[in-house]
Amino acid sequence: LKEIVTPIKNVLCLGIFFYNGHPVRQVDVVGIVVQTKERDAFYNYGVDDSTGVINCVCWKNPMVSETSLSGHPSTPTSLTVLEQMKKLREMVSQKTKLEIGDIVRVRGHIRTYKQQREIQASCFYKVDDPVCDVQISRMLELPCLYREVYDKPFQGPEEGQSDLEGQNFAISMLHEKVKGFLLENKIQTFYQQELETIDTLVSLTGVHL
Repeated sequence: LKEIVTPIKNVLCLGIFFYNGHPVRQVDVVGIVVQTKERDAFYNYGVDDSTGVINCVCWKNPMVSETSLSGHPSTPTSLTVLEQMKKLREMVSQKTKLEIGDIVRVRGHIRTYKQQREIQASCFYKVDDPVCDVQISRMLELPCLYREVYDKPFQGPEEGQSDLEGQNFAISMLHEKVKGFLLENKIQTFYQQELETIDTLVSLTGVHL
């Protein structure tokens, strides 16, 4: 989190920040909830990953809103559906309404609000980690990520290329990176939003695409 709280902002491209020359917009954070504040439409969660604390704006799921289920026909089929809806709401509520001390994973983009960095969450959920497997895996993963990606100078198209050549270069590089990532992780179906959380892919799109 210390790298999120203090990156250099690119004033010519709102919403894009730079760390060691790498463009950063999307982030993926795992940490402990140390502060909670509920608003009408969202939660504010202070998340600590042991390197720093950042506020995460997490919008409420409309499925969890208190909507009355009365007045519906009481047929066996409708009762079954209503019970399933109730259980689903309870599951969503358990995963998204967090308490201090809970482990949470937050994905979203960085923004500046009142001169403070915060994460506008596109996805967040409570992590069940009774024996700390997730946190240990994260601690082992991040040093490798920084060593292999962020601690190295950002590599873009060579200087002197035309804008079109640079764009074609970036598209080709991104295509190969995405294909390699999907093959390596044996992924057959995916959403674009999920790919946008992969730092090595986002770093290629932040400047050129």
